[in-house]
Amino acid sequence: MRRLALLLAAALPLAAQNPLTLEEVLRSVDEHYPPLLAALQDRTLAASDVLAASSRFDLSVRSSYEGSHGGYYQADIYRAGVEQALQFQGISYFAGYQLGNGSFASYDGKLQTDTGGEYRAGLRMPLLRDRAIDVRRADLQKALIGRRIADLGVDQQRLVILQLATRRYYEWVAAGQRYRVARAVLKVAEERDAQLREAARLGQIPQIDVTDNQRAILTRRAQVIEALRGLQQAAIELSLFYRDGAGNPVLPPEERLPEAFPAMRDIDEQRLQEDIELALKRRPEIRRFQAQRSQVEVDRKLAQNQLMPNIDMVLSFTSQLGERRVRRGPNDVTASLIFDLPAQRRAARSRDLAALARIEQFDQRERFARDQITAEVRDAYSALKTAWERARVLREEVEVARQLEIAERVRFELGEGNLFLVNLREQATYETELREVAAVAEYFRALALYEYAIAEAMSRPRTP
Repeated sequence: MRRLALLLAAALPLAAQNPLTLEEVLRSVDEHYPPLLAALQDRTLAASDVLAASSRFDLSVRSSYEGSHGGYYQADIYRAGVEQALQFQGISYFAGYQLGNGSFASYDGKLQTDTGGEYRAGLRMPLLRDRAIDVRRADLQKALIGRRIADLGVDQQRLVILQLATRRYYEWVAAGQRYRVARAVLKVAEERDAQLREAARLGQIPQIDVTDNQRAILTRRAQVIEALRGLQQAAIELSLFYRDGAGNPVLPPEERLPEAFPAMRDIDEQRLQEDIELALKRRPEIRRFQAQRSQVEVDRKLAQNQLMPNIDMVLSFTSQLGERRVRRGPNDVTASLIFDLPAQRRAARSRDLAALARIEQFDQRERFARDQITAEVRDAYSALKTAWERARVLREEVEVARQLEIAERVRFELGEGNLFLVNLREQATYETELREVAAVAEYFRALALYEYAIAEAMSRPRTP
């Protein structure tokens, strides 16, 4: 009981401080961890690909001048026009103006216009090939899916980083617990030193007991130094994830150590089955394969589109303005059909076969990824369950060791034992406490792996 009281006394000054929480560390990772911020740039790169694909639908503006001088025919031709491709049904529309002045050969008669020029507007609409999909729309669809793939890639890296940050946090907490246990057992020996010296001076105990206690003090001071080094090392490793507002690493001070680990919880088989289903829905790898498969499906649709004949309908309206010079118009409506069909279409067939093969590849990879994720969750569950059982047993062992330590100390105070046995009992309790700390730390490391396996971090809000 005395050991427990010393541990609580050591924790009281720290309780007044604001302990560093795991949520605070993970929030710092989301906001300031450089590798994660670098991964977020993949979003910008993917967005630039979407912008580039969207540019295929930009309004096109054209103008030109053509002059013929010095020959038999003297002419000036001015042209200006716009063309806009739409995503709907592959339709594109156009409008333009042309002014042709001068003399023209009979075969160039369409270049001549009335004095006010010629206005023209119309649309082009595919009837078979390029109606449901074309190269421009396929590139845009793949770029949009690529942006989703980039997001999933960021999610995957974030899962790994948060899992590692969680482990570093609990390693720091465990190092703090080991340091506190080492300081507590040292304090017991130091407080006993004065009592033993007084008892030796009065002749109640032999001087060798004082010397033996001094040996114990030196041994325990070395243990405190070693534990302090472990705490400092854990703080340094945690500082890579815990950063200030400027993004600089912050060494968490000893005063911010939590008083204890969070409460452990057991997970039953029913929860395991639910978490497996949850993991299969959450894990970015599965959705990444599905998105990549969708990209290939776009390629296949495009290849199948190329197998169809090209039948385009063009409708245009032309209006002549000004004094009459030409015999056409003044208003004309023109309709035309354009037919084009490569006889063999082997390139399209090869792309269709290649896309089908890649779809099968992604199907098999997704299937194996599902099996692998299920195995990871089961393995993490097994490790977590084992760690929980071990920590529970060691907690009971610590209580038994403390009882033996207290009993041996009482025997010594009654003159029935000796200090050597007391030191042995105290050392045994100390080592058992260290093993308990290690077991609890192993539980939380296993919990971090389990939460990674079920993608628990995906339920956390992500910094934009």
